[in-house]
Amino acid sequence: MFPTGRPGYALLLMRAALGLMVLAGVIAPLASREASPVVLLLAWVAVISLAVGVLTPVASLLCVVLELIAWRASGGDLEVVYVCSVITALALALLGPGGYSVDARLFGRRQVIFRSGEDSNR
Repeated sequence: MFPTGRPGYALLLMRAALGLMVLAGVIAPLASREASPVVLLLAWVAVISLAVGVLTPVASLLCVVLELIAWRASGGDLEVVYVCSVITALALALLGPGGYSVDARLFGRRQVIFRSGEDSNR
């Protein structure tokens, strides 16, 4: 669930790429259109959450919703940046944050040690 090494770095790069796509596809266009401050705040929260890897599946699904809101607000054709960011966000929500994240530190593998023999009755 929290791979390290090359898969962990790949997931870190996916989180960074999705954050940049949200910056380019959501925050910049909506800020120029004077969108709701709540939507912009949620977008910044999602980007920061992705950057450090906190609640990554939730942040990824929030990115899907934000990208769909930005696409509807643009009133134009479905652009590649929206499609790519939605696909990346869904993949990241399914894969998880990787080993280089706050989620891995909070919810990562734990070592459980069982005592044997006489000590286990205490």
